Amino acid sequence: MAITLAYLNETLQKDYLPGFKAQLNEESSYFFKLMEKNADPAMGADSTFLVTFGRSGGIGNRAENGDLPTASAAGRKQISVVPKNFYARIGLSDRLIKSGKTGAAFVNALDLEMEEIFRDSKDSLNRQLFGDGTGVMTTVKTAVTGTAFVVNSTKFLAPNQLIDIVDATDGTTLLKENVLITNVNKETDTVTVDVSVTVDVGDMIVTNGAYNLEVTGLDAIMTPDNTIYGLDRSTNSWFNPGVLTCSSSILLDEDMMEKAVQRVDLESGKEPEIILAGYTAFRVLKNYLSQFQRYSTIDTRYDAGHRTMSYDGIPVERDKYQGENIMDFLNIQDTFSLLSIGELFDWMNGDGAVLSRVANKAMYEAALTSYAEVMCKQPGANVRIKGIVA
Repeated sequence: MAITLAYLNETLQKDYLPGFKAQLNEESSYFFKLMEKNADPAMGADSTFLVTFGRSGGIGNRAENGDLPTASAAGRKQISVVPKNFYARIGLSDRLIKSGKTGAAFVNALDLEMEEIFRDSKDSLNRQLFGDGTGVMTTVKTAVTGTAFVVNSTKFLAPNQLIDIVDATDGTTLLKENVLITNVNKETDTVTVDVSVTVDVGDMIVTNGAYNLEVTGLDAIMTPDNTIYGLDRSTNSWFNPGVLTCSSSILLDEDMMEKAVQRVDLESGKEPEIILAGYTAFRVLKNYLSQFQRYSTIDTRYDAGHRTMSYDGIPVERDKYQGENIMDFLNIQDTFSLLSIGELFDWMNGDGAVLSRVANKAMYEAALTSYAEVMCKQPGANVRIKGIVA
């Protein structure tokens, strides 16, 4: 059968996209899975929400013949939630498409192309959900001029990625744009690129073109006194999360864990729904509980058949996208929402076609789009333990 553009458009829309959405639900982090239950596809280009804080002042005991309490509503503030724009493009040559009628080469090539774009889109989304919105994936560890330099972590870096390097001095100057990573040495944390660069300690490595354009992830929400959703939390501390800090002298133990659980309860009236731990933090907790023979696993309420470590009946999930030395005690379904304009992911097909011809090229391309943002309406009902020392 000859491969036509109409057939390809239908295949991309009806076969590949539903499979990708199923993968997201099955293979993404538990932060995404739980937040996705509160997904709202009716977001506007710039949505505002009313959040409340404090207590009503119109409550109190009085003498039998005394005046009634003066009416006074709890505090209210508007926050502005603006969707972030995510794009992923694939390209198919006219020659490749026409080869589809002569054998399986085209089908294999298309399957591989779709597998790669969906894999990397899923990876980028999950990384962003745990990030701070800047898109910084790591920072430079040693100053150098050349095509190879050492970074603090290569966790989110891979060959063929396109990156920008941002000057740490002012946080705005692009030292180099559109740099191709040619090799990543995970053992030495050395990155090799296709051009010579001059980098200094602290310079930031970001996805090409995405600096300060990613979704408001957990690192942004769980860092106090910054500005999120247009609200300066340095002057609105009621919108801050709870933060506890470990160190070499203050280790993670039951007292620290209980403080986090109790803080969540004080602010929300509930125990945390889940604890999301980085790899190092997860090992520290597991080793701590094991020495008292109290380490156990439980069946989770949110994923049938899934078992994980627990603390006092609260599921503890390790996540590769979470900061290594961090645990977040979260009430996700009560305080977080994943907002989007339309479906979370969809093809750009406003003209009725998924594939479009590339000007002056014997090529067709398709673009996967997502216009979404994470909203946390009550950060104070969530607690972060940071600085967990192994």
